[in-house]
Amino acid sequence: MSTAAESTSNILKWANEKGEFIRKSSTFRNWVKKGDTDGFPPETDRYHLYVSYACPWAHRTLIVRKLKGLEAVVSFDVVDYLMGEKGWAFTPSKPGCTRDTVNGFSFLREVYSLSDSNFEGRVTVPVLFDKKKKVIVNNESSEIIRMFNSEFNECSSTSEQAALDLYPTELRKEIDSLNEWIYTYVLSTSTTPKLKKKMYVWTP
Repeated sequence: MSTAAESTSNILKWANEKGEFIRKSSTFRNWVKKGDTDGFPPETDRYHLYVSYACPWAHRTLIVRKLKGLEAVVSFDVVDYLMGEKGWAFTPSKPGCTRDTVNGFSFLREVYSLSDSNFEGRVTVPVLFDKKKKVIVNNESSEIIRMFNSEFNECSSTSEQAALDLYPTELRKEIDSLNEWIYTYVLSTSTTPKLKKKMYVWTP
């Protein structure tokens, strides 16, 4: 069993000297695309989300999944809301958390290793996983929600949800600018006043 001190030490290695979390670029950047029969075409019950309710980046993938009517199309599992020494874990005994219903793993890191046996980076949520190819498609939330917005319209529950465009062309520049500001100044470098680095680090 890991101690609180061990878990904190593990988390702190991802922070700078100010206690700020510096988010690195996501590793898996493939796309689900309509007509991409050799890659990752949109299909019902092919893709799976791994999320944490403690992560705001993961929240938005669940929100867009709901708004676009993809509940019966893309399944999801929820990791523990507390990150331990070994990273995100599946602890179905805790309220709101689930087991890994796709691969039966105990830790999310195992999903990353299944996709890339040489993976040594940071394990993050959300993750969009291809159940057919047994690989991670993408672990960048902004790209996952854009896939849900445009590439799964034929799978949406209703025509209204299929027609809903959450990333309209005329607003994309403004959306991207606001998203970058939030990413840089709100979520990725959040700190708590009057708390020293060793006491608190924000880790999405």
